[in-house]
Amino acid sequence: MQCACGRTLELQEIEELDASACFIRFDCGVCDFRLGLEVEPKQASPLFDYIVLTDEAQHILDRMPPYLEPLVREEVEHYAHQKGVTVVTSAFLAEARNRGAVSWNPEAESRLARVPAPVRAMARMELERTALDRGMSEVTVSLMEEVKARYFGMRRDYG
Repeated sequence: MQCACGRTLELQEIEELDASACFIRFDCGVCDFRLGLEVEPKQASPLFDYIVLTDEAQHILDRMPPYLEPLVREEVEHYAHQKGVTVVTSAFLAEARNRGAVSWNPEAESRLARVPAPVRAMARMELERTALDRGMSEVTVSLMEEVKARYFGMRRDYG
């Protein structure tokens, strides 16, 4: 993106506001013009022709051992290219690490088996999507309870 002074705006930060929004800040190094955008990560993809990480995703990579970080970065970038994603959030980082899959805690799996059959597949998809959106690699009983309370306003166990 070009500044009014003719210089290219430089990306300063991408902050995750929640699972569905991020704030992107650009600065002009010459005239000190600043631009901020609040968008969904998928909507920000046209702004970049290269892969960028949110501050939160970068923080996760920075905390990894030095021998592991480049391998994970390569894995995540490869997955992002496959998916056509340029803005990597912490949730997308977790999705990439799991190759789009989420594991299930054994107790959560047994509780899911007690969900009535007509809604079981839909419940599984919603729980896995919620886990990925939050950067979780596993569906837990507490996540199930939270999602159940959000959709049905109750906390009763099946069975």
